[in-house]
Amino acid sequence: MDRILVLDDEKLIRWSLLHILQADGYEVDLAATMEEASRLVRSNSYRLILADLEVFEDQAKPFFAGLSKDQARTKVIIMTALSRDLAESQLGDFMAFQIVEKPFASEQIRSLVKEALI
Repeated sequence: MDRILVLDDEKLIRWSLLHILQADGYEVDLAATMEEASRLVRSNSYRLILADLEVFEDQAKPFFAGLSKDQARTKVIIMTALSRDLAESQLGDFMAFQIVEKPFASEQIRSLVKEALI
C-alpha cells in the first residue's frame, strides 16, 4: 500500500485529503507543521507528499533539499494559494512533481495522486 504524507496547516484540508486518499486505498499521515512533517519523514518512507507551500515560510528549500537526500524517490505535489511562478521561485532548485493552486477539486487531487504514483 502506498503511503502519503499530507502537510497543511488548515485542519479542514487535512481532514478532506485524509478521507479522499483513504477512500482510494492509500495509507495517509497528517502534519500541520513543518516540524511534524520533518519528524514523520525521518521515521517513515513516503511515496508521495502533498504539501502546502505556505506552511514552510522560508524553510522550503532546506526541507526539500533534505528530502532529496533521504527519500530521493518520493514525489511531491505542492498545494498553494500563490501563483505558479511565485511558488516555483520559493522552491528553488527543487522540482515538484506538480504544483496545484488552491482551491482545488477532489477529482483534481485524485488524478494528480494517481499520476504521481504510477
